[in-house]
Amino acid sequence: MLYPFTCRLIFFASSNRCSTCSRTAMNPDEERLMFNVSYATDSRFKLNVLKTPSGASCDICLLSEWNPLRYGEFIEKEFNKGNTLRCHYFCLLSGGRIPQRGKGYSGIAGFLIRDIRDSIKETRDKICAYCGQHSAPVQCNQDGCDRWYHYVCGYKNYCVTQFSGQFKSYCHRHLPAEQRKVHDTAGAGCEICYDRLPAPGDPECNGVAIIRASCDSDCPAGMYHRECLQRYAYTSGYTFQCPNCYNKEFKHFAALSGIFVPQREAAWEREAGAFKDLQKRRCTAIGCDRAKPGLAGHGLVGCRVCGGAIRHASCTQLADPESYVCTTCQDEQFEKFL
Repeated sequence: MLYPFTCRLIFFASSNRCSTCSRTAMNPDEERLMFNVSYATDSRFKLNVLKTPSGASCDICLLSEWNPLRYGEFIEKEFNKGNTLRCHYFCLLSGGRIPQRGKGYSGIAGFLIRDIRDSIKETRDKICAYCGQHSAPVQCNQDGCDRWYHYVCGYKNYCVTQFSGQFKSYCHRHLPAEQRKVHDTAGAGCEICYDRLPAPGDPECNGVAIIRASCDSDCPAGMYHRECLQRYAYTSGYTFQCPNCYNKEFKHFAALSGIFVPQREAAWEREAGAFKDLQKRRCTAIGCDRAKPGLAGHGLVGCRVCGGAIRHASCTQLADPESYVCTTCQDEQFEKFL
């Protein structure tokens, strides 16, 4: 299978919190900016990528949810003089009945329009196991399981699509062994956003929503929110690697865990000076004797305004390290964010 194309995303730090899981979240303006520039908007693709919710439905799943981070870009492709095909990008990748036979810039990232339309006809009568609606294009790969579902519904119900090899998908009842593991998250934080992870017993505390990785005996085990790791993969592209030990083979494990790693240049290679601190992950406190790359990863917090200037919690010298604001951001113009 060809490596698909996807958008070029930009990470913004924010002090907003998700109303359901308390994780750091972006406001709508930041979300729109995040998807303002897309690799697929290259004129050679002849695609239109929606930057904001439009209410339009995906022709594959018939759902109108817009969340490029979760469901892939929402793409429009005109064909045959005035006809338009719309779809979530991940509906293309997870729909096992859609072959990728195009070359170069044909169709939608290698998926031919006629193949997509033929697949739609085949799956239009499939009922989603989660919402009960028609046009469920994703089938669980477990032998004997006849469960079909929408990619959007599968995401919400902790199903997983492996973005590698044959791009197999599994429903919540037949997850691979790695995703069935229950992690001990008590008192632990995400190694990317540093927010607390859902506690044991929370519905979000599972092997799909939380990805745990330890590349080898020298790599300190780290846990990540699925969306944090996906955002990191979007911005990293070719350079995606383990956030803890920088092992590049980590991308294969991440792909099997449901993380889509786009094959393109990293965002920080396209934007001068952008994301220069993301790969360093070292304490920036003056006089810290642990400010070495090999000691990075545990007990670090970022500025709650800009997300940068990372320090060990103890180096902030604050009773509540999560309230840490770097010296650059300690300015009146940032007070509205605090």
